[in-house]
Amino acid sequence: MAVSQLILDTLDELGADEFKRFRWYLTQSVLDDCQPIRKGHLENADRPDTVNKMIDSYSEDMAVNVTAEILKRMNHNNAAEKLKRAYAGGKDGGSAAAPCNPPPGQQPPPPSSGLTPAAGASVCAQGKSVIIAPNIHGTSSGVSINMNINTQ
Repeated sequence: MAVSQLILDTLDELGADEFKRFRWYLTQSVLDDCQPIRKGHLENADRPDTVNKMIDSYSEDMAVNVTAEILKRMNHNNAAEKLKRAYAGGKDGGSAAAPCNPPPGQQPPPPSSGLTPAAGASVCAQGKSVIIAPNIHGTSSGVSINMNINTQ
C-alpha cells in the first residue's frame, strides 16, 4: 500500500478536534530532522491535503516517523505502532525506516531492477531542497568516495 494511503487511513481514524490538534503539532518542532510546516500551509487543509504536504515537506519515511511521533504525543500509541508496523511490512524485507531518503520524485529503483545502492550510501535533503547527483560507476572494492556539500 502507498505511504500516502497508510498515513491517510491513520488520520481518518482521528476525530475533527484530534485532527486539528494533529495539524497544530505539524507546525511545531516534532523531530530534530524535520522543520515544522508553516501554519498557513495547513490552515484549511483537509486530511488528503495534509498528507500531501507532509510527504512534500519530509519524504515518505520521515512523514511516517512524524505521524507516529505526533500520534504518540496525542496518546494514540496503538495507532502509531499500527502505522509503523504497516509501513515496515510494506517495505522490502520489513526493515526500519532510514533517517534520510531521496527527495520526493526521486525514489530508489524497485528491487526487480537489479540495482541496489552501495553499502553506506545515503542522500539527504530537507525542506525544499533538491538533490541532483551523477551516477558513479566503476569504483573498485576498497575505494571510498566522500562528497560533502553544505550550504548556509
